[in-house]
Amino acid sequence: MNPNPLDQLKDIHLPTEVSWWPIAPGWWLLALLVLLVLFTLWKLWRKSRQASQRYQQIVTAVDELEADSQLDEKEWLAALSALLRRLAINLDGRQQSAGLVGKEWLAYLDKQGNTQAFTQGVGQVLASSPYQASVDYNRKELLTLVRRWLKVQSRRGPTHA
Repeated sequence: MNPNPLDQLKDIHLPTEVSWWPIAPGWWLLALLVLLVLFTLWKLWRKSRQASQRYQQIVTAVDELEADSQLDEKEWLAALSALLRRLAINLDGRQQSAGLVGKEWLAYLDKQGNTQAFTQGVGQVLASSPYQASVDYNRKELLTLVRRWLKVQSRRGPTHA
């Protein structure tokens, strides 16, 4: 008599449950990628916020300068030009914009502001006023030009390293 071959089989043992730890290398890479994306977004947000604050500081300074009635015309124009130069140095670096004077400075302002009003319009007074005894210009028109230039600059970030 032959014994039943099925009786000779041993019970099935279930394998141990698969643990979630240690995780697979793909999950490590995904976590690293997510951290990298979050860090990049944070840096971009911070850079944008700093640019916005810098722009707002210059606009506030222009507003204060507009309201300042104690400065004579030459001092007022020099202060306005200094504010523009400060922002230009901040955006493009000292080597590109700090040494510009006269028509070169006006051409720089035109180029960065996508306008010709500095070299051919009311903005000329920024370069010529230090050398004239009396200055004749339209302050309101100049402030409008400067505010328009500032608005264009608010959309761009620093280009120097």
